[in-house]
Amino acid sequence: MDSDLLLVLALLCSIFPAILLIIAYSYRCRACGSLSHGFKSDKAADFSTGDAWFVCRKCGDRQVKGKVEADGFVLWFGGGSGNFDENGVYTGDAGGAFGDGGGGDGGGGE
Repeated sequence: MDSDLLLVLALLCSIFPAILLIIAYSYRCRACGSLSHGFKSDKAADFSTGDAWFVCRKCGDRQVKGKVEADGFVLWFGGGSGNFDENGVYTGDAGGAFGDGGGGDGGGGE
């Protein structure tokens, strides 16, 4: 019975890194190829145009990934939503698995 558990754990430990690598490759930065972009990217918005971006922390490349309203509410194209405060700082997510590119830190308005 213990050997079955060890076999299952060994399979999980070998599959999990492969899944993370596939996710990292799929959500990499298109400009510089940074694999961490999908897990950690800054968010920025331009309230005058209504564009919301994911910004690569490595190269600074911006990709329009959502629409922001005048009150700071942002709806991401990939699913999920969040808010920018009056200073343009992204304050959090409201759902969406990988829909908004990860955690709700960073950001900045223009």
